[in-house]
Amino acid sequence: SSSAKQNTNKTIVQKFVRQWQIYLKQSVCGGGIALALLYLNVLTFHALMTAYLVWRGMGLETIGVCRGIANIIGLLGTVAYHYSVTKMSLKSTGMWSITFQFVCLTLSYASLFIHDLNSSLILLVVGVCASRIGLWVFDITVTQIMQEHVPDSERGVVGGVQESLYAFFGLISYFLGIVFPDPAQFFILVVTGYASV
Repeated sequence: SSSAKQNTNKTIVQKFVRQWQIYLKQSVCGGGIALALLYLNVLTFHALMTAYLVWRGMGLETIGVCRGIANIIGLLGTVAYHYSVTKMSLKSTGMWSITFQFVCLTLSYASLFIHDLNSSLILLVVGVCASRIGLWVFDITVTQIMQEHVPDSERGVVGGVQESLYAFFGLISYFLGIVFPDPAQFFILVVTGYASV
């Protein structure tokens, strides 16, 4: 029984290592890892930033409207993607989109250093909303590149590892929220997420 359990554990570890080897040998794994790292970013209208905005005095109704605007702007990313790939390569589309997101999040990051509450919140929210275009275009671009360059026989393994990376980095962002629960420490989470972009 103990021997069977050891063999099972050994098989699981070997399978895990083999799946990572398959993933890492892909020419597109860099783009996949870059996309997964974006899940560390807390500059999005999810729980951690919502708690911070409430702490800063923003009303829930206003946050809801901003979240809706961010989603609509994100949907514009699909239009921007379609237009971009008709004019330039997928690689160029990915590069401008992640650069655009970085610039927008730089505005949001800069808002942490502005002492005027209203100006700070406006800059934070505008940067986050605008960054959705870059995020969506980058996400679609990396997904398309993976579909084109990952062999059919390895697509399931690569997709599984990719999804596990999303979950892992998303979990880390929430873990950091537990380690730094005080809204006054939100800047630590922002720096971590900003660095991941």
